[in-house]
Amino acid sequence: MPNKPKTASKPSASKVASQLEAAQVYCRAQGSRLTAQRKEVLELLLRRGGSAKAYDLQDDMRVRHGRIAPSTVYRALEFLMAQHLVHRVDALNTFIVCNSDHQAHHPLLLVCSNCEAVTELQDDAAYAAVRKKLRQADAGFVESDIEVKGICGQCRTQQRRTGQETVATARS
Repeated sequence: MPNKPKTASKPSASKVASQLEAAQVYCRAQGSRLTAQRKEVLELLLRRGGSAKAYDLQDDMRVRHGRIAPSTVYRALEFLMAQHLVHRVDALNTFIVCNSDHQAHHPLLLVCSNCEAVTELQDDAAYAAVRKKLRQADAGFVESDIEVKGICGQCRTQQRRTGQETVATARS
């Protein structure tokens, strides 16, 4: 399911509440604490359609509480990433809500360069193949999420309709 930073529809209050409760239960089962502050950052991320920059979340918290240090938001996001509830998308400098089952995994994040939609895929075989090639090359890369940039199907369809498809897009 794609996370669409620019065009995301806002989830209903009941859907946000359900996701927060599921996160609370998950964290409790893992022996970790989803504190009020961490829960609030997750809630704000969910309310933004599942995708936001840290400073946008900080602004949202500032509206609610007044002055909030960036480190407050980043610490909460680090916890949420450690719990596999959130992923950082480096290509967009954005955080997205994980739409997997929150176990330790290495998603393939497909990032649209046009609309900034992010689609999370789980493909253990693809990840293992990349990891194997990196080890064969004696590369010292950190194991993490894999981001692939391109143009999503929706944007490609739109480009075809308007005749704006670029040569690079047509080749992909």
